Amino acid sequence: MRRRLLNVVAAVIGLAATSASAELLDEIKARGELTCGTMDYLAGIGFLDDAGNWSGFDVDFCKAASAAIFGTPDKVKFVAVTGAQKFPALASGEIDILSRSVTATISRDTTLGFSYIGPNMMTGQGLMVHKSTGATDYDQMDGATICVLAGTVTERYLADYFKAKGMSFTPVAAENGDQLFSMYFDNRCDAVTMEPPYLAIRRQKMSTAEEHVIFEDVIAKSYEAPMIREGSPRFYKLLQWMHYGMVTAEELGVTKANVDEMVASSTDPRVQRLLGVEGTIGADMGTTNDWMVNVIKAVGNYGEFYDNNLGANSPLQVPRGLNALLRDGGALTAPGWQ
Repeated sequence: MRRRLLNVVAAVIGLAATSASAELLDEIKARGELTCGTMDYLAGIGFLDDAGNWSGFDVDFCKAASAAIFGTPDKVKFVAVTGAQKFPALASGEIDILSRSVTATISRDTTLGFSYIGPNMMTGQGLMVHKSTGATDYDQMDGATICVLAGTVTERYLADYFKAKGMSFTPVAAENGDQLFSMYFDNRCDAVTMEPPYLAIRRQKMSTAEEHVIFEDVIAKSYEAPMIREGSPRFYKLLQWMHYGMVTAEELGVTKANVDEMVASSTDPRVQRLLGVEGTIGADMGTTNDWMVNVIKAVGNYGEFYDNNLGANSPLQVPRGLNALLRDGGALTAPGWQ
């Protein structure tokens, strides 16, 4: 099944490549709208409410891209895509950006004809436990029962981790996500394993959310990133440096609240270059020199972008972990803004 999907995507990419004649950034600007494929059902990631409002981490990435290109976050057409639809939709040109929590892997990066932006979320396989167990880290889970999806890489990662630690556990296998969390919340296991953001989403739906603890560390890495089609280097570089710019803004203390003040009064050359006060970086990239000002006004710096959707300022309260700045013990950093 996976190989057939890859072959279909490759064929569609070939057709799209033969008809493509212009840099995608120019096409988007001429069209006056960016199209973004994402989820519409996961609060904090990609969600469409009854009033027609889109929100979430993946959604805000596309709003930021709109701000970078057009100066406003509002020129985005969102398209809800399923797991099966996501790659064909991107390959065919139905969407310009796939921003749907796509895990970066070598096979996807080298065979599909797509380019990753970021990664803009570094997560992994985590653990949520019943608070009543008293456990606060993995070293206290020796002998635990753990709910896990059967036949998945998470099952193997879990076994490898416990074996490497010289600990034991009893797996409680589930056939799908709903069964997995039903068993966990019915107390058939001490813990459940999945990526922390999705653990948080399930926890947030429960009236007993405070009775469940998500460990901050992960046992296996999973880098997630938006994707675009290969062949549009200016569009790729704009999005990649938009991500770097949001990280740099956090490093330099530039926020949604103070960005105008920084433009007017900062004497730091790094801030001046980032915000377009000095130099012509934006114009040279095909947008305006104040493009990062527009991005920060739309979604904030990276810390604000994360915290408002997943972290401290959201109902999910997902710790930043690897997504904290390098100086704060995370893995997030960016090249120099020179």
